[in-house]
Amino acid sequence: MEQKGISAEMMAEIDRKAQEDYGIPQIVLMENAGRSVAEVILCELGSLENERIVIFCGKGNNGGDGFVLGRYLANKSPEHLTVYVTDIENIRPGAAYDNFEIIRKKGLEILPMRDFLPLEEATGDFTVAVDSIFGTGFRGELPEECATLGRILNSSGIKLYAVDVPSGLDATTGAVSRDCFKAYKTITFGLPKQGFFVKDGPDVCGEVIIKDIGFPSALLKPYM
Repeated sequence: MEQKGISAEMMAEIDRKAQEDYGIPQIVLMENAGRSVAEVILCELGSLENERIVIFCGKGNNGGDGFVLGRYLANKSPEHLTVYVTDIENIRPGAAYDNFEIIRKKGLEILPMRDFLPLEEATGDFTVAVDSIFGTGFRGELPEECATLGRILNSSGIKLYAVDVPSGLDATTGAVSRDCFKAYKTITFGLPKQGFFVKDGPDVCGEVIIKDIGFPSALLKPYM
């Protein structure tokens, strides 16, 4: 059966109704999202003993998912995990910032992304990367800093997992920015997004894995 997915706007409405109509806090959805990505990575890799993982996080809720993911992975291999944040001084208040504070207090290595970019050869220090910068709200072109990172990662050969949507992909239209991140696997939440299956979406998403993070079934069924 052909997969069509739903638009970013439809997914945003499901997210809104889950919080406002059903009372599910954003921080609960974020926790479930980050944990589900950790489960995929841990199931595939098994032991992290010989892995060196880097997570790139944005300042919004997609980045918040990455902060949660970092906490779970750090429980398995804290000495081999680094988190880079695109705009570390302006993390969105609320669930994203709360989860940033948790990993900061936990003692994870957290650095501004601008510290990574001059060290293109530093990709050789890592075996796994996670893209948790932009989610379904992305439109247009990646900021120059993120486009540079995408170009570095895409040519590095590092196994790259995308959280919800590869950064640089329009989740509705399937259009991509220059240097859109090219994922090995995309772990998305609730329902697949229609941009995964049209235009350039299939080229940048890799294998799409859909995870249940607690959206009420009554909100999802109309689109299934």
